[in-house]
Amino acid sequence: MQKLKYAGYDIVFQEVPGEISLAINITNCPYHCSECHSSYLANDFGDFVDDDIDKLLDKHSSLITCVCFMGGDQAMDDLKFLLEKVKAQGLKTCVYSGAEDVSIFKTILHLLDYLKIGPYIKTLGGLDSSTTNQKFFRVANGEICDLMNDRFVKKTHPN
Repeated sequence: MQKLKYAGYDIVFQEVPGEISLAINITNCPYHCSECHSSYLANDFGDFVDDDIDKLLDKHSSLITCVCFMGGDQAMDDLKFLLEKVKAQGLKTCVYSGAEDVSIFKTILHLLDYLKIGPYIKTLGGLDSSTTNQKFFRVANGEICDLMNDRFVKKTHPN
């Protein structure tokens, strides 16, 4: 089984609306999106997530409500294992992926609370753009429930 590696993590507030998330930056990304803001994550390097997930959860579980894997679908069995560990801690889960279709996640949807799909295309913008191709979903009971892109788009206020 292929094991996922990561190149760091951070506690974030904007990746998953309404959640305080531990965002884990997974390396060896298979998508190679043109003009990706984290293109270094396409390289195969870093520590194995499996080796550190328990320490990360122990250290941060009192501060967070969600764990967001920034990638990981290139090793779906390992991702499933990690999602199970997170769920066992009573935390919500999210996966960010450059995949264009939710069908590749059918074996793990029951372990997800949120899922972002779609490659980054500079001319369309990211999740904060009203023209983006990317989609951010809420997942419940193994089913895609709501498209939540509107939570990311910056509202303009009249002066």
